[in-house]
Amino acid sequence: MKFYYFIFLIALNSVLSQHNNTLDNLYSIKIKTESNEYLYPVIDKNETITLSFDDLNLKENSYYYQLNHFDYKWNKSKLFKSDYINGYDDNLITNYENSFNTLVDYRNYKISIPNNDVSIKISGNFSISIHDKNGDFLFERKFSIINKRLLISTEIKKSKDLKNYETHQSQDITVKCNNCLNFKNSSSKLKLVVLKNKQWKNSMILEKPDFFFNDRLVYKNISFPGGNEYFHFDNSKINSTNLNVYKTELNDIYYTYLRTDLERKNSLYTYNPDINGSFIINQNISNSNTENDYSFVRFNFKPNQINLSNRIFIIGEFNNYEITKKHELELIDDTYQGSFLFKQGFYNYKYVYQNTNKELKFYSGNFWETENVYSILIFHKKNTDKYYSLIGYKTHSSVDIKN
Repeated sequence: MKFYYFIFLIALNSVLSQHNNTLDNLYSIKIKTESNEYLYPVIDKNETITLSFDDLNLKENSYYYQLNHFDYKWNKSKLFKSDYINGYDDNLITNYENSFNTLVDYRNYKISIPNNDVSIKISGNFSISIHDKNGDFLFERKFSIINKRLLISTEIKKSKDLKNYETHQSQDITVKCNNCLNFKNSSSKLKLVVLKNKQWKNSMILEKPDFFFNDRLVYKNISFPGGNEYFHFDNSKINSTNLNVYKTELNDIYYTYLRTDLERKNSLYTYNPDINGSFIINQNISNSNTENDYSFVRFNFKPNQINLSNRIFIIGEFNNYEITKKHELELIDDTYQGSFLFKQGFYNYKYVYQNTNKELKFYSGNFWETENVYSILIFHKKNTDKYYSLIGYKTHSSVDIKN
């Protein structure tokens, strides 16, 4: 156990001694709307979107944010900034607080749009990007603004394809409109995008519907692999055991030990409610932004087979579902292990591996029963328009999937 303390201390000192504004010292990055933090953030332009993050480097840092506009494929639009924002861009983040009564010191930064400096004029896909004082890009988080004109209904069922019958989920989507044939002519482009659990990397873009009717557009058999439920842990009560936490310790900071997770790729589906990859910072405290502490959370993962050429990572919304050295596990005996800092809260995560061809693979398997949340977004652009606007949006859970 002393050996693990030693490793923890080295890692913690490495994080806290960073002298550059890098992602190594930025944690708990979260973008959310006022009404929901589980779903992909879509708001009306008069509503508020909030981005927050913690900096564990106590050196005085200056962070700036920019608003960027994109098309339905996340290609940067050709609009001028003045075309899509009121006010000024590249603003200094002035809303921040230091942590209070925590063993791990940090500074919490928060941005809300709109604010006194900037607001958004139009609909479409946007990002808030964060830069340091030298103008170097650090990270961004995506969201969308809607000017709703179309209604959407969906039905989720098992795939009709016999090859994917036990592993995939299929959707039929109906879009209602007053005169849908207007979208069929050559002077207009309509794009339908389907997201699974907020992730754009594996989204599906449909260029045209299967059926055109005067009052509706119908898209048939949109198929996604079901995946599996996320693993989860809860360190909200940082000094006690909880979901998947079998032991906690306090030394220089808190340590949280998780039970060993087993690969589920070849196992039967097990119902295990999750929040589809998201995380929620503990709210049972007067100021959740600054009074929640951090603990080193130790992960243990046992795959069915060991392949020394594979690199193993944990992913979730906490790291934007990206594989980084910051969350890579190492092989110790017959399990992959790693200890990483997490703020008090409830977290979803999955294990993935990258092979020698740089391909990303999941250990979790695919099951038609898995509960997923799908987001449907409809983008429209007339030939005379300069950008794609977002005119339809709906979310639908597969919890009521039809067998």
